[in-house]
Amino acid sequence: MSTKTLQPYSIRQVDLSDLSLLKKVQHTVKNKSLLHMPFLLLTQDESIAAFSLATVSEDNNLAVEICYSTNVSEQLSIIFKNKAQLYFKQQLLTMFGSEESLKRGISHFHNWANPNGNSKLV
Repeated sequence: MSTKTLQPYSIRQVDLSDLSLLKKVQHTVKNKSLLHMPFLLLTQDESIAAFSLATVSEDNNLAVEICYSTNVSEQLSIIFKNKAQLYFKQQLLTMFGSEESLKRGISHFHNWANPNGNSKLV
């Protein structure tokens, strides 16, 4: 009897090659009408267990949303949420320079993926 060993989880940044995978789990986004940009993934065995989104709310505030495509333990969920919040504050805001620049970046990213999940940039 063969038993498949699951690989450990990993947390990494989203890149353009992840768009097709993200398209498959996009249904887990709570409020699809908000502008959003995925920025961090929790993966296992080359599949997405969870992802974080930078969102612009209806009242133009920035927030972080976490979406789960599979069940993960509460401990792992807390670790991923903390990592996403830290990355958002220390990396994403720094990379864009200001909240307004990040909001513009989210607005641009939101239109980068076509309905097939491919990048319009390619």
